Amino acid sequence: MLIFWALFGALVGVAAAQKRGFGTAGGIIGGLLLGPLAVLMFFASGSRVKCPACAEWMQKKANICPHCKTPVVK
Repeated sequence: MLIFWALFGALVGVAAAQKRGFGTAGGIIGGLLLGPLAVLMFFASGSRVKCPACAEWMQKKANICPHCKTPVVK
């Protein structure tokens, strides 16, 4: 599974690098490094939601947005 994820990350990195005009090697390295980080960020954001007023991330249990001070209706 880890090998599949690394290959998938590398392929996505190469595609993104070519689209932006960067080298293939940089895309492979970036995809390998950022691929696992994206998964960690996905799982870490489970306790956070976006504020409906300002679209900033906040804790799911918050009653008031810490950024714009808007009350959150649950």
